[in-house]
Amino acid sequence: MKLQNINGFDTIDDYVEDKINRYRVQEKNFETLFSFMFSEKSNAITEESDGYRIKRITYGECETKIKTVSTAFASYLEGVPKGSLVGLYMDNSLRWIQSFWSILMCGYSPVFLNARVPKDVLEQVISDYEIKTVVSDNVTFNVPTHNVNEIFEADKGEEYIPNGWGKEVLFMSSGTTGMVKLCAYTGENFFYQICDSANIIKKCPQIREHYEGELKILALLPFYHVFGFIAVYVWFTFFSRTLVFLKDMNPQTVLKTIKKHNVTHIFAVPLVWETIYKKAIASIKEKGDATYKKFKTVLSIANNTGALGKLASKLFFDEVRSNLFGDSIKFLISGGSAISKETLGFFNGIGYHMANGFGMTEIGITSVEISMNAFVRNKGSVGYPFECTEYSISEKGELLVRGKTMASRILHNKEETVTDFNSWFNTKDLVVKDGKRYYHQGRRDDLIVCKNGENLNPELLEKELLFPDVKRLCLFADKDGTPTLLASIEYCFSVDKLCQIHEEIKKRLSANNMQDVVKQIVLTTDELLSPTDFKISRKKLADKYNKGSFSIIDVQNADTYVKEVLSSVEKQIIECFAQALQKDAKDIKMGSDFFTDLGGSSIDYFVLLDALKSKFSFEIAKAKEEKLSTPQSFYDFIKG
Repeated sequence: MKLQNINGFDTIDDYVEDKINRYRVQEKNFETLFSFMFSEKSNAITEESDGYRIKRITYGECETKIKTVSTAFASYLEGVPKGSLVGLYMDNSLRWIQSFWSILMCGYSPVFLNARVPKDVLEQVISDYEIKTVVSDNVTFNVPTHNVNEIFEADKGEEYIPNGWGKEVLFMSSGTTGMVKLCAYTGENFFYQICDSANIIKKCPQIREHYEGELKILALLPFYHVFGFIAVYVWFTFFSRTLVFLKDMNPQTVLKTIKKHNVTHIFAVPLVWETIYKKAIASIKEKGDATYKKFKTVLSIANNTGALGKLASKLFFDEVRSNLFGDSIKFLISGGSAISKETLGFFNGIGYHMANGFGMTEIGITSVEISMNAFVRNKGSVGYPFECTEYSISEKGELLVRGKTMASRILHNKEETVTDFNSWFNTKDLVVKDGKRYYHQGRRDDLIVCKNGENLNPELLEKELLFPDVKRLCLFADKDGTPTLLASIEYCFSVDKLCQIHEEIKKRLSANNMQDVVKQIVLTTDELLSPTDFKISRKKLADKYNKGSFSIIDVQNADTYVKEVLSSVEKQIIECFAQALQKDAKDIKMGSDFFTDLGGSSIDYFVLLDALKSKFSFEIAKAKEEKLSTPQSFYDFIKG
């Protein structure tokens, strides 16, 4: 079956080339971009689950709504000078798309307020850069704030007649280095980003692969993030493909949505991929050492033997893929920060196609590995620069970038820097070049200067030290300048396990000749990433550690730690029983049977399992197989 809805062309290459060539001779502003983006009226721009049904909205329907709701936006924004900055604070949705275009159509420049940044930081950004008003779906700010739902309710169906469009859109940087910038992009900047995406389609056949004639991308990355807006929204909707929206970010919802809608493309940050990888490996290990060893052997064959490897992955890993995303998936991209080779090797080895890319808020998306060879992709390359972009490397090993895909101006500390597209922008990211490919090595700002004068690159070392028993690692210099390795682990229920993890870290440090350089290994059960973080901020974690804000595990007194943990587990299990049964915890003993002693029903039992699973991350199916019914039996199961 051919890819459907490509405007009558026989191939996607012909369709893409025609659309780009027609766009090339037009004025490259947002009004033109809008007309091209909504030119294939009958194609579906969005899909989402509506109960048991799938609700599809076409580009034509979406365009009509934008033109009428813009009249309501113009009324709500009346009095705000044209050309002013208007904040947009919303999660991904069809209304986000319609609000974004309406703000532009009314003559304003939307600022994508990053919902992952604390509100006090957002308020400071709004004040510093004179953002006149904010359109929001759930939060009120210290400037006039308009509820987007009220605006849409005020839509009377009258089409808006634009009198001058907005000239730019602005992204917030993530602030992981302690600084927040606003990066402004014009319609022309996006034109060159779209040209780059067209070149990827030409050079990498896999990215244009469809499933049953359709190409759909999961709208997982937030559109207010430069990666989500350019690589997910702009790249795909310019060529009239379909965005699949999520009801919520619950992992089960994500997996069900992918399968229900036959999603073909997923772009995400390394945190997402590495979390999925670890859970999948843990699930495979539960099936026994023999199964795990066989899995590792076939995975190695799949990643290193070309066509034979592809066949092996298709045959052997069918169940693994079925338990993850199914077989509609055609292309996965990781971007936003470095990803481990093990994670790349897992996804490429089980039969998916995963590539690594590079971009920044200041420069847009500038490269992605386009090799069809899994062995090449697994090395972690971010590829080589797109056709509209140039790379160079400074004497200090930092990546330099230039090209018209970059932000046209950058606002920082209330000052403006207008981009000279002929000059090099220093990303401060360390890279090495092998042939024509570039490999990300971390941030120069993160380098630790050791007492012997040598520079220690924490990102490179962390990749080598990570293993499944460790959730996350962060290497930084403490307040005395001592290289400190902070390791976040799950709760340990035995002294042997705790000591084993500590010794494995020491062993891996030694294997990398770092045993005398890293002076402190610190274990904690605290999370190193908050639920709103995309990537680790070393500065933030170092500050928190230096203030004594982490719960540190004393390995030298492992017995005491484990006793405290197990006592806590007992209490939490009984609390879950009490919650599920709506009883007082003091009436529940470790030997009380859920059904015969406490009067629980089968529905109550499912509530109990769900509560315990969220606390202790075990598989419900296994718990049911064991026929667990007392707090003591759950305690023994979890401890084991």
